Parts: sequence; C-alpha cells; structure tokens
Amino acid sequence: MEKFNFKKICYYKVILLSLLLLLSCQEGLDPTSQQEESYLKGNVVVISGAQSWPKPDSALELRVVGFKEYPPRDLFNEIISNNAFISDSLPRFVDTIPFQLKIEKPPVEIQYLVAAIRYGTIFEWKVIGVYSDEMTFERKPKIIYVPKGKVLENISILVDFRNLPKQPF
Repeated sequence: MEKFNFKKICYYKVILLSLLLLLSCQEGLDPTSQQEESYLKGNVVVISGAQSWPKPDSALELRVVGFKEYPPRDLFNEIISNNAFISDSLPRFVDTIPFQLKIEKPPVEIQYLVAAIRYGTIFEWKVIGVYSDEMTFERKPKIIYVPKGKVLENISILVDFRNLPKQPF
C-alpha cells in the first residue's frame, strides 16, 4: 500500500484551482476587454447666459442623453432597450457645464445627442440643446461615431433658452 502523500495532493489541488480560475476569468484577463467602454466628454454651454435658466421648480435635473436613433420614438422604451446613453445629473443655473457620457458596448453611432432638463415627474423632460453644426430653431443633429475604447472630447452642446429646439417626444 502506497503512503499518503500530502504534498502531491496539495500540488494537484493548486493546479485544479488554477485551471478553474483561468477558465472562469474568460475575457477578464484580455487587455482589450478593459477598453470595452468609450466616453464622450464636453460642455453644455448656455449661450443665453446663466440668468436665462428657468425657475428652479422648472429645471429639476439636467442630463446629457445620446440616442442611437433619430428621432427617438419613445423616451422610456429607448432607455429600457439600451438605445440611449444617459449622463449623471449635471449642475444647473450656470453657463458652462462639463459632462461625461459613458458609452457601453461600442462601436456605436449616436444619431441624437442632447442636453435635457426634467421639469416635472420622472417622465417629463424637455430638450434644451442639440449637438449640431447649426444654431437655428430647427437644429439638425450631428451624428457621432464612437469607436471602441476611445474618449471623444471637446463636444459642445449649445443651449439658448430663448430659442429652444424642436421637441422630439
């Protein structure tokens, strides 16, 4: 009868655990998986000045939102179907507001990038600025192609509270 070899059993356990760990990591050790996300960075610029903001009870929250489709059909459905990217809540009542928008699972085309304020319930939003080359009332959105693992900077969304863009929803 062979002697019980504690070192040999520990050796096999370490190898087995290492194999299980490597198999469970899947793409976790892949350096390209760390760059799955991309970001849009820029400013919301209130060209009509900080004094032009609506009253605080009419501007409860400010966010930048990017939509994969233009015009967005239904805000709620666009969000739950992952066709929209939403920034964190941003400062209000100033004339220049920096933003960062995380884009998950790029590459993706953002067809409609806007600044929007919530003026009532969670479903009551108003577009106040559109990322565009134009500064007309009928602003046409500028499309942004977001590649994988990139940070696109210097994006400006202009807001003129005296001349708001057409509301898409």
